[in-house]
Amino acid sequence: FSQLLTFFTMTSKFSTSTNTTNEDPREPNNCPPLTLSPDLTTERLKSSFNPLAITNFIDGSADATSKRRLLESWIIRDPTGVFSNDDNNYLHRSERHTRALAKFVRLVELSRAAGVGGKKSNNTSSSSSTSAVNHLEGEIIATPEFLTLVNAISDDPSPTSLHWVMFVPNILTLCDAEQQAQWLPLCRDWKMIGCYAQTELGHGSNIRALETTATFLKESQGAAPGGEWVINSPTLTSTKFWPGTLGKTANHAMVIARLIDGSGVDHGIHNFLVPLRSMEDHTLLPGVETGDIGPKIGYNNMDNGFARFENVRIPRRNMAMRFAVVDEEGVYEKVGAKNKKGGSGSGDAASKVAYITMMQVRAYIIHSSNDALAMACTIAIRYSTIRRQGYNADADKKREENAPNEIQVLDYRQQQYRLLPLLAASYAIFFSGKHVLARLKNIENELVSGSTAITKTIVGDIHATTSALKSYATAFTADGIEDC
Repeated sequence: FSQLLTFFTMTSKFSTSTNTTNEDPREPNNCPPLTLSPDLTTERLKSSFNPLAITNFIDGSADATSKRRLLESWIIRDPTGVFSNDDNNYLHRSERHTRALAKFVRLVELSRAAGVGGKKSNNTSSSSSTSAVNHLEGEIIATPEFLTLVNAISDDPSPTSLHWVMFVPNILTLCDAEQQAQWLPLCRDWKMIGCYAQTELGHGSNIRALETTATFLKESQGAAPGGEWVINSPTLTSTKFWPGTLGKTANHAMVIARLIDGSGVDHGIHNFLVPLRSMEDHTLLPGVETGDIGPKIGYNNMDNGFARFENVRIPRRNMAMRFAVVDEEGVYEKVGAKNKKGGSGSGDAASKVAYITMMQVRAYIIHSSNDALAMACTIAIRYSTIRRQGYNADADKKREENAPNEIQVLDYRQQQYRLLPLLAASYAIFFSGKHVLARLKNIENELVSGSTAITKTIVGDIHATTSALKSYATAFTADGIEDC
């Protein structure tokens, strides 16, 4: 936090005080706006609780609130003007995509100038082939500061968001230390920009039915030294369709495909790192057909795309090899299979670990549903406070007191009945999403460490929980926004 404050002091004329009682670095002179409606002020004075205490609780602490507000002020006051959303609704979709990329580049500049993603005390990694690289100096995307800045942009998701939400976590979870050491620095430096290509035209969450194939080819069969995978889209319905970041932005994809070993045996879905475009000039590579799926009702910064593969060859080691390996002869083996004696430990659950990333995205959607519903409730409740409608029976008396002679809309019980339960629900969705995210992270850590505590039943339970909560939270939020 001291680095952030130092950076802000150097790049701004404004105060950087962390006093969380009255000052707000997002506002001129660190004070609340002078144009605040007196009706809002009156209602807030009637509150039986301290709103700042609730804010601190949601953020995690008073210091976290102060830090969030400071970070948000960078976006609000950035002198480049790139973060302005004033003309978003008047831009062509291609312009939206280009503008969003410019915003992201500026966000990275701000983060790096402030030292976000610097050295950590646990910057160590084991030489074991199954251990993870715990921290990469200069990597900003996993830091809370970066995520706060992303949220502060207040726009549709960045075209690069699938890179840090799904692509990099997939490498960290499913790839061994040698693979991480090769690919993570490229990800950090934005030379490798990735997406997560699972959903196909014919199948989405039913991953066992995915049709894209990765067939092993031995060196003796004409492959490069060490062997290669041949990626193919054998049918129209096997076309990867809808993955974000795929249409224009990504130059690599974590492709979910059926693994066919050197003997022609199908071992089900596995993850493969497939180059899509040149890292030099961004041109499509041979055998890869990809593009944007076109305008949507929303999320038009995001280049949701399609991809087809025709005999695309990738190195043998481009298969994620933390939990399963294929040797140069095409022999498939699960890591730890030789030592596995029982059927209920993490070895049994490892078949589900590739799906952890998708479940995490569901959890993010649950968590972010709260944001959308909370914003709608905030707008509707504040407007209901300052908007007046209907004759007040005590108008004569109130007129003597120079009070308005119309009723605040929020004072109608029907309005309270419609809005206040939605506000309460937004809190419930927030904490549900937060709990599910924490639970998933715990399961992921246990699986990666090789613990036998996580059974297939536990993984199945969290799969069902995230599926149901995603459906419920998003449907409830959409209906709630309509009510607001």
